[in-house]
Amino acid sequence: MNIFSTRHDKLNMDYDLVVKIATVCIGLVGAAKGLYDLSIGRRSKSREEYKFAKEFLEFSNENKNIHPYLRDKGYQAIAGDNAITGEEVEYLLSLTRPERALKDYVMGKKYIEHLPNHGNLQIKFKEKYKSKWSRRWRMYAYLLLYIAFAFAAFSPLLFSSYFHMDLKGALIAFIISLAVFAPYAYIFLMSGAKIYRAQMLVEHQNKHTQRIILPSMV
Repeated sequence: MNIFSTRHDKLNMDYDLVVKIATVCIGLVGAAKGLYDLSIGRRSKSREEYKFAKEFLEFSNENKNIHPYLRDKGYQAIAGDNAITGEEVEYLLSLTRPERALKDYVMGKKYIEHLPNHGNLQIKFKEKYKSKWSRRWRMYAYLLLYIAFAFAAFSPLLFSSYFHMDLKGALIAFIISLAVFAPYAYIFLMSGAKIYRAQMLVEHQNKHTQRIILPSMV
C-alpha cells in the first residue's frame, strides 16, 4: 500500500511539474512578445510625436536655411535618440515605413551603419555582422540565454515541491531569483531583438516611389 501511495505521489509531482513548466513556457512567450512590442514603440505617445514631427517638418520645409544645430536637434527629437544625425534621419524618413525604419535603426545601430555614398539603399551591416551566420548564431545564443535565465528566475516555483518548500519559502526564493536572473533574461532578449530589428531594416529598406505627375493636356 505504501509503495503504491509513493508511486502515486511521485506521478502527481511529475504531472504538476510538467504543468508548471508548460505554464512558464507560455508565460515566457507572452513576456517576450510584450517586451518586443514595447521595444518597437507600440505604446508610445503617438499624438505628441505626430504634433512635433508635423510642426518641425513644416518649419524645416519653409526655412531651407535652418541652422544645422536646430536641424539635427529636431531630427534627433523625432528619432528619440541624441546619437543619430540629421542626415541619417532624413534618409530613414525617405523609406516606405519611416516610423518603423527609425525605430529599427535606433535599436539596431550597434550592428548597422548609414553609408550615404553607397547607392540608393544606404543602410548596411557593419563588417563584423555581414554574414548571415554571424548574426544567426548570436540570435540563437541570446534566445537560449533568455530561456535559461528566465527559467532560473521561475525555478523556485517550479521545483518547490521537490525541495519540500512551503508557500512562504517558495515566494521568498522566487522574489530573490527574480531579482537576480530576470534582468539578465531581459538583457539577452533585447540583445537578440536588436539583431533581428537591424536585419529587418537592411532586408526591407525600400525607398518611396515618387509619383509622376503628368501635365494637363487641356
